[in-house]
Amino acid sequence: MPVPQPRIESEGGQSMRVLCARLRFFIVLTLFGCSSFLGMAQASSPPELHVLIDVSGSMKQTDPTNLRRPALRLLGDLLPPSAQIGIWFFGDKVTPMLPTQSARTAIKAQVRDTAAKIRSNEPFTDIPHALTAAAQNWATGTDRNILLLSDGMVDISPDKNINARAQAELLEKILPQLRAEHIRVHTIALSQDADRALLAKIAADTGGLFVEADSADALQRAFLKIFEAAAPRDGLPLKDNKFLVDKSVKELTILAFRAQSNLPTSLKTPEGQIVDEAKSKTLAGWHWDASGGRDLITIEQPPAGQWQIIGALDPDNRALIITDLKLQVSAIPTRIYPGEQINGALMLTNFNQPITQPALTQVINANIEERRDQELIQKIKLNDQGADPDIIGGDGAFNFQLHLIDPAGIYSLVATAISPTFQRDWRQNFAMATQAPIQLTQISQAAAAPLAAGDSPKTRAIQITQDPTVIEPSTAHIRGQWTCAGVSPATTAVNITLNQTVSQIPAPAPDGILCTLNATLNATLTTHRAITLELAPFSLTPTSMVSPAPLPPQAAKIGQGNPGTQINWWLIGSINAALFLFIGLGFWLWKRSTRRQTIQLLNEAKTQ
Repeated sequence: MPVPQPRIESEGGQSMRVLCARLRFFIVLTLFGCSSFLGMAQASSPPELHVLIDVSGSMKQTDPTNLRRPALRLLGDLLPPSAQIGIWFFGDKVTPMLPTQSARTAIKAQVRDTAAKIRSNEPFTDIPHALTAAAQNWATGTDRNILLLSDGMVDISPDKNINARAQAELLEKILPQLRAEHIRVHTIALSQDADRALLAKIAADTGGLFVEADSADALQRAFLKIFEAAAPRDGLPLKDNKFLVDKSVKELTILAFRAQSNLPTSLKTPEGQIVDEAKSKTLAGWHWDASGGRDLITIEQPPAGQWQIIGALDPDNRALIITDLKLQVSAIPTRIYPGEQINGALMLTNFNQPITQPALTQVINANIEERRDQELIQKIKLNDQGADPDIIGGDGAFNFQLHLIDPAGIYSLVATAISPTFQRDWRQNFAMATQAPIQLTQISQAAAAPLAAGDSPKTRAIQITQDPTVIEPSTAHIRGQWTCAGVSPATTAVNITLNQTVSQIPAPAPDGILCTLNATLNATLTTHRAITLELAPFSLTPTSMVSPAPLPPQAAKIGQGNPGTQINWWLIGSINAALFLFIGLGFWLWKRSTRRQTIQLLNEAKTQ
């Protein structure tokens, strides 16, 4: 078989290749920008939250003072009017308590009334039946979320075998159905007796958050975490408990946690007035709920200016608003896998119309922060001027790209936009999974699959195992390249579709040579979203000290003695040498001419 000769591109061919590369780059940027706007459109889908509250008898010990009540009131009051909320109680049976409807002011009052009816009197904990009931009757075009609060496990009968069968049905039938219907389940485990592994799996398999509340006192913060995952909304940045209200704010909701439950909280208004709970009862448009170790204050038509919370400096304090001047941010998945790349953008809108005037957007100080509790993980300064990470300047979109490689846990993405006349922030919580949905391991030839006829022998391979509960079958695709030391070619492209749960990528070089795979995974998850995952570099270590095989004679000829290659190098060398001589000759002639002129001028000066 003849050895292919190296291809020498003409100048025109190189120009065409550069032009094509630039065209591809422009198309990628355009698609990236479109995906950012699509993400913001998805984020604007109104959230719908179906709440399941455990009222089994064990709650008498787990939550003796019924702190589930202020936690549910907190959730209801924080929801924006565009959200939908429905409530069910469950124990040995499931009881609908509030039909699903929009969280307007009248319905928030019904949420408070429903919270007052929470009890602890049913003998069993039928989690499968509760999830099935809450998964029914969704509004059209909403973002579907279930919040499940329980202190127990699947417990529908004194017979353990019946309970085991019910749990198996939950895992094998109910969870796949929830995924198929695009329903995320967020779970809260309240007590050490809760089946935390099961509740965590329910959340993981549906793309939701799992939160542990070690005590009933922690329920308030657990509900806040779920709220900021399922229904993020506009807020105002707090600094030292101070925040700026602008004239566009129609309603202000303040959440202030207390350092001690008996230490009251008060507010300082822009006029300098100090308002506490008692004083608020005399003011029109104020509603103050002080319970469960926190204060939740809602104020209609708040005056513009600087406000201050006089109380504990707590990282979970919030100032949330209803306004027509909004900060729209691309939707972030509530469950992310290590190595994921997230592309997004933030944009300010007024009456749902994007703000694109440079006089406004270019004076905005915008940034994205990734946080874990009070720890700042990363901060990215944004712009709308086309400078990195922005894509197109002047379009009103402040683009960003995140590469998330953090340990498992719950994180917050916080977007902030500050201008001379107004301030906004927006936060969404997400869970980082414990591991990627595929696992890579090195296998030897003995463990490798049999080679097809005509294949060259390989002594090593990477085995890739997919999680079929996370990745849709036959959607995983890996692109990248091998890099092997001491062989030619040094790199080998990889572009394969993983059609099986367990697949193998053979090494491109024999044993004794270190080869590293750098690749990116693209796939569709069972929760119906696309994922781009940058895999950590994976090295196939030599299993024996075998020296690299010498290059074949013809391959060596290509690199060392190929006449075409030698002629090209001689041509390049000759041109460079001629150019050097030409420049040197020109410099010598210039110096000679200058010297002659100098001598001539001196001689003329002497004769005068």
